Amino acid sequence: MNTKLWYRQPAESFREALPLGNGSMGAMVYGKVPAEEVLLNLDTFWSGTGTGEEKVVPREGLRQVRELVFGGNYKAAQEYLEKDMLGHYNESYMPFGILKITYSDVESYKNYMRMLDLKTAVVTTGFQTEDNEYRNEMFLSYPDQVLAVRITSAVRKNLNLRISLSSRIRYVLNAEEEGCLIMTGNAPSHVEPNYVKIEDPITYGDPGPGMAFCGYLRVRIQGGTLSFGQDGIKVEGASAAELYFTAADGYEGYKKPVDEAAKHCVEKCDKRLRQVFSRTYLELRTRHIEDYRSVYKDTEFDLGEPEQAVPTDVRLQNLKNGAEDKGLYCLYFHYGRYLMVSSSRTGSQPANLQGIWSDSLRPAWSSNWTTNINIEMNYWPAGMCNLMECYEPLVKLVEELSDAGRRTAQSQCRCRGWAANHNVDLWRQTDPVDGLAKYAYWPMGGVWLSGQIYDYYKYTQDVQYLRTHIYPAMRGAALFCLDWLIPGEDGRYHTCPSTSPENVFLDDADQPCSVSYSSTLDIALIRELFKNFIDASEKLQTEDEIVSQVRERLAHLPEYQIGKYGQLQEWILDFEEADPGHRHFSPLFAFHPGTTIHKYDDPKLVDACRAFIQRRLEYGGGVIGWSCAWLINLYARLCDGENALQYLRQLLKASTYENLFDFHPPLGEGDGEYETFQIDGNLGGISGIANMLLQSHLGVIELLPALPAEWEHGSVRRLLAERGVSVDITWRDGRVLTADFISDIAQEIDVIYPCLNEPVRISLKKKERYYLAPEY
Repeated sequence: MNTKLWYRQPAESFREALPLGNGSMGAMVYGKVPAEEVLLNLDTFWSGTGTGEEKVVPREGLRQVRELVFGGNYKAAQEYLEKDMLGHYNESYMPFGILKITYSDVESYKNYMRMLDLKTAVVTTGFQTEDNEYRNEMFLSYPDQVLAVRITSAVRKNLNLRISLSSRIRYVLNAEEEGCLIMTGNAPSHVEPNYVKIEDPITYGDPGPGMAFCGYLRVRIQGGTLSFGQDGIKVEGASAAELYFTAADGYEGYKKPVDEAAKHCVEKCDKRLRQVFSRTYLELRTRHIEDYRSVYKDTEFDLGEPEQAVPTDVRLQNLKNGAEDKGLYCLYFHYGRYLMVSSSRTGSQPANLQGIWSDSLRPAWSSNWTTNINIEMNYWPAGMCNLMECYEPLVKLVEELSDAGRRTAQSQCRCRGWAANHNVDLWRQTDPVDGLAKYAYWPMGGVWLSGQIYDYYKYTQDVQYLRTHIYPAMRGAALFCLDWLIPGEDGRYHTCPSTSPENVFLDDADQPCSVSYSSTLDIALIRELFKNFIDASEKLQTEDEIVSQVRERLAHLPEYQIGKYGQLQEWILDFEEADPGHRHFSPLFAFHPGTTIHKYDDPKLVDACRAFIQRRLEYGGGVIGWSCAWLINLYARLCDGENALQYLRQLLKASTYENLFDFHPPLGEGDGEYETFQIDGNLGGISGIANMLLQSHLGVIELLPALPAEWEHGSVRRLLAERGVSVDITWRDGRVLTADFISDIAQEIDVIYPCLNEPVRISLKKKERYYLAPEY
């Protein structure tokens, strides 16, 4: 239930359109009449050529900054760093094209319906005219790598269409045979970010062509005739039409030169569509749904409210007006899982800032991968929401960054191992971008990502995958940290220079500064990485000099500190914040998503985390989508279901478009900013919901740890606990009614739930269901 988004009118903008995706290709379906538009994306279609050079920071430069920092000259250190130690901006994710389908003889219509079915990943549009009825069905197939469209007319031989392809990128359109459109061109060689003022922000062919691309469309009809003209393909007198679109580009890998020849892209597309045409539409649709369901599974969240006979945009508006709709929370949860499957599949790029869907030539923040929270948040739900098949693109990205980042670690930081800063693009840029130190200089991205991918092992217990794909990247990040940490006069190891992502403090002269040493986030990230690295080394039975050094450094990192407001300190000193309501909750990493502050350890530190949250909120924080999503997770970790629900409601009311996309407002910090879709709010939001219902990060499976009173009755199926345990829960009056557990391996687990003071130990047999019915 609550697995359909539906509307009574076409979409007028991107914020209302419905997304389709197969990991690599994305489509935004507007459902317009009489001229339907479908925006198309391809995950590797970026500006640039991958030939950018990385700045080398002289050893003396790093030494100078450190001397300034340890001398208390934070402003001077920041100015030096911004002048001599930053690099160039990322390239940008490009919109691919537009498929336009015009109903030639439709002028007015009625009984309109547009729907996305989350159980099948199919978008359907239907409407009536005075003398006919039309149905348009679309899906994006992973096994066949094709956008499939089937349009039918209730009146036989009365379907008349005009079909065209176009792009906002320079392109050429032609046809090699009847019923076929081929769009080719080359991507821009460079695009400046939207916040950079420049006369010609989009460059073609300088210093060389960008990657080639091809969009290839073939049409097959039932009855009627096909013809080709300057405006595309005409369908006349048909009963049904099937459109098949696929795309390819010249991206060969982040270290390889781009392919500038469109003919190679055409050959790939032609081969793919010939295979597609060997199957019927029904066969393709069946293959698509079977594949999709194998990843999406039958995970369900139900709060006892049936699917409403109210359009989704109306339900959302009613919630914003004060009505309660528990079913909308369930729909949001299912939709987030759908977005994860649609934007991250084996062989694709990982979900970027917009997942896979972008309509802008200069998208906000280049629609890149931002490592100081956003890409990690995208993958928070992958484990607990039972979407581990979506994890491979992130692991592959980190493997490639661990290769590219060796140069950054050496040339920027004079360290072994590898490092990545806060912005990453298709070309795996790992050095600092241009701009301001508060966001650009942050060589801890690789440390956070290495901790994030360790989750894959935690949920799967796949030792071989740990050995071959995850551990090498973790080892490289640990090597970097060993060298980056420097001994201080206090007997502790410190990071310097250090920033706390995008935030600013006031020095003794009340000057805003961002550069100091050993920010709380730095230390928390390193502590988490070292803990995980030691754990992984033990699992792999690897004990060497590096592991020994990690153990020694871990024991001598700075302790977490409590500041003058009772809050967990953000910096090594208890600086006054320039913006007490800042959007980032970075200092709380150790509490969530990290595990080095927790309720079974030091209650004072947990209380300090709560005080930090309250102070941020008192000053207006937590209003941006992803920031609000982090709050849901934090309150869930605090076992505070009421506040978790409050901020879930806030996420939907204040940061959600009509199509349930999360939106990010302008920050007001620079030119060129604009409101944009950002997927981390969606994916972080469903992570928060899952955390309210199930937690397992402390070695105990906790059932309903943060259940709000309003969710008194409900059920959830096939959430995933760490160590690969699938969990079903039903509850009544806030109490666990039943809980089912299935594990791929025989193991013992500890389970705790409301009204139970101590965990109960359960022995699971391999792939056998264990049924628990508590007695109260």
